[in-house]
Amino acid sequence: LVAGDPSGDAHAARLIEALKRRDPTLTVTALGGPAMQRAGATLLDDLTQAAAIGPFDAARHLARFARAKRLLAEHLTRHQPDLIILVDFGDFNLPVVAPLVKRHGIPIVYYISPQVWAWGRWRLRLIQRYVDRLVVFFPFEEAFYREAGVPVTWVGHPLIDHATPSMSREAAAERFGLNRWRRTAGLLPGSRPQEVARHLPIMLAAAERIAWRLPGIQFLLPRAPTIPVAMIDRHVRRTSIDVHIVEGPLADALQLMEAAVVASGTATLETALAEVPMVVVYKASWPTYLAARTVIRIPHIAMVNVVAQDAIVPELIQHRASPRRIAEALTDLLRDDERCEAMKEGLREVKRRLGPPGAVDRAACVVVEMLEKSCSTAVGSRQ
Repeated sequence: LVAGDPSGDAHAARLIEALKRRDPTLTVTALGGPAMQRAGATLLDDLTQAAAIGPFDAARHLARFARAKRLLAEHLTRHQPDLIILVDFGDFNLPVVAPLVKRHGIPIVYYISPQVWAWGRWRLRLIQRYVDRLVVFFPFEEAFYREAGVPVTWVGHPLIDHATPSMSREAAAERFGLNRWRRTAGLLPGSRPQEVARHLPIMLAAAERIAWRLPGIQFLLPRAPTIPVAMIDRHVRRTSIDVHIVEGPLADALQLMEAAVVASGTATLETALAEVPMVVVYKASWPTYLAARTVIRIPHIAMVNVVAQDAIVPELIQHRASPRRIAEALTDLLRDDERCEAMKEGLREVKRRLGPPGAVDRAACVVVEMLEKSCSTAVGSRQ
């Protein structure tokens, strides 16, 4: 398996666990991260340390990517795996890994589609040329790839299986040190250090404005495992507002939030599954943002809005993601019960579109099918 960011590492780890349940003798080697290693993969290199946002940020890690390619090439030559699973990470997996794998004649399953339906349509030609089966999370992706002639299976979204809190609201409030009689809002700045560095200062500045307008409000700040505690503490110590930094399953914290400011990404879907009204923000480096503006072909960037195919949550992107605008948007939500309820109904529709539970098990079935096909072909060629 090849995954290159914390989210892909987590999704790949769950897939490895599902495959191991079916066949404990399965040997898995990976370019990935610590979650995949814990799930039973032998790690060739940790690519999550080079997780970047866009090609300009990724350029700083070219030496790391070159090393990963070399290690993978050596592994393919020595061990000739039966199957390669590429996990998202399209800027590396499609132009670099897929051609390398195909030169060795090994079939490829692509798990979690690169967002070619949103930007970089030229990458569709690489998928058509190199990928033997796509496994996708969203129903509109299945329709898109089927029309392009790519073998594709929609399995639903794995987040559905992780949307249930591990404890009651009362227990969570006590564990996180919240005052149950005060209003609670969430701050979700992202899972990558670059995202947190860009988002957390403006989120905290917005929170100060919100606290001035809504006295007594408290804030929950779930820390992603990929973010150092010191990085969060350094920013929070500079504020005078009531911020509770929490750890553990995100669903435990989400159930306590009346509304949240969320960095665009997978967290918007997790927040949607908890039916928490939200304001979505995102800031990238200016070169990445300007480049993205020239290639993005869809009207929304928040996955909640993409899945809904409608602007059900507000998006404040780049220069619009200012403390003043964020504070106004979230305050308006917290003061308008009717608008919150309408947004919750939209979020419930998003949940319905993500499919039933069991997505990872369905994906594992596709992988097993491809493995059996690959092994049968190998036996036939030897005979």
